[in-house]
Amino acid sequence: MGVRSLYRRRRCNTTELLPADIDDILDKYGDILGSYHELREKNSIYGSFKLTKAKLDVLFPLKEHPIHGITGIHATEKYNEKGYVMEYHYQWKRIFPKQGILFSHISAWENETHDASNTPTSYLVETEPHHHHHIPGNRKLRTENEETRTLLAVFKFIARYIRSGDEYRP
Repeated sequence: MGVRSLYRRRRCNTTELLPADIDDILDKYGDILGSYHELREKNSIYGSFKLTKAKLDVLFPLKEHPIHGITGIHATEKYNEKGYVMEYHYQWKRIFPKQGILFSHISAWENETHDASNTPTSYLVETEPHHHHHIPGNRKLRTENEETRTLLAVFKFIARYIRSGDEYRP
């Protein structure tokens, strides 16, 4: 069975994802958050925070990493009429210095669809639409994403690197 066929089959079996529980995340991972005077909301752990019935858009600055530098998790969730997450983008990236998408990218998990007939097959993975941009500095390469589909899961993944100081190398 080809990747496009797998994509169509798995797309019908997607699980409804609940919105991020920010309080739970802060309880479990507050120790890895940082604060930087360069961010707009200087007295907040959030670099930015927008929450409506339809969307969450937040930047969580993280403690400085000895290899990756000053990083953050930029999370975007779009909600359907029932309140479930219909689209998510979770990006671990360098937030200072700002030097473009390529330099700032460390890792990202997303679920936007790539089902157009002209989509290169190299962009399709068996877990479509869920995928992981896993190579630092290269957002084009993608791999399957079986487990990291919530903001809580992203924090769990990244926390081990922030707490240990180890370099993320896929």
